[in-house]
Amino acid sequence: MALTIKRPETRVTLCLDGDLKADHEAAEAEYQAENSRRLADPRLGSSTRALAQKVLDLEEKMREQSVAFTIRGLKRGTWTDLTAEHAPREGNALDNTYGFNIEALMTEALPQSIAGVENNKGEPLDFDVPAEWPGLVDDMTNSQYEDFVLAVLRVNAGRNEVPFSLSAFRTTQDSGQS
Repeated sequence: MALTIKRPETRVTLCLDGDLKADHEAAEAEYQAENSRRLADPRLGSSTRALAQKVLDLEEKMREQSVAFTIRGLKRGTWTDLTAEHAPREGNALDNTYGFNIEALMTEALPQSIAGVENNKGEPLDFDVPAEWPGLVDDMTNSQYEDFVLAVLRVNAGRNEVPFSLSAFRTTQDSGQS
């Protein structure tokens, strides 16, 4: 029997409208403040339901403005070659931790790891990685880029045990009570 392998994949969701994040944070803070006031004195008039709905509406807008990148692990030889080509920078603690120049390696490894892009409905998007990735990555914040870096590290240098969800397991077990 011939064994075949599919390299591990993970997804990175990127909201293309950064203004919505600030709007969401403000709406969430307003909701939390009103909810605290309502909990302190239930006799006070409360608009928590409307504020909660505003938070949910903003979350939906963020989902609508988001795309999901599928990041696939590279072949072992490719990853090994890339890490060997990018020795750690002297005096750089992060590079010394990983054993390679993380910035230089990601410049090459990240585009090679993008296996696809989907819209918020799960429909594949035409995304020409060599042509479009450099411009997109230049417009990202460090925080957004870091999500991609961590995904590439996870599929190439992370642990690959079969996962186990204790909460899902507990939910599916019969309690034995009638």
